[in-house]
Amino acid sequence: MTVAEARQRHGIMPRLLRRERAAIYLDMSAATFDKLVKERLLPGPKKLCSLKVWDRDELDAFADHLPRDESLAPAAPSDWD
Repeated sequence: MTVAEARQRHGIMPRLLRRERAAIYLDMSAATFDKLVKERLLPGPKKLCSLKVWDRDELDAFADHLPRDESLAPAAPSDWD
């Protein structure tokens, strides 16, 4: 059994993600991911030997702190309703 098969079998999500998986995790293209990293809107990579990896917890924190699109929020009930 490969590491990927074992991880999937046990339902384990890797903590460290390479660039393409990090982009997929955030549901964006690799080009958009690269642009956001370059603009320092996304956290930069960590170095693991010769690999560049992104910490899933840091990507989650980035997503947690994104502002909400208030234009799509349901209208608050008024006294007239």
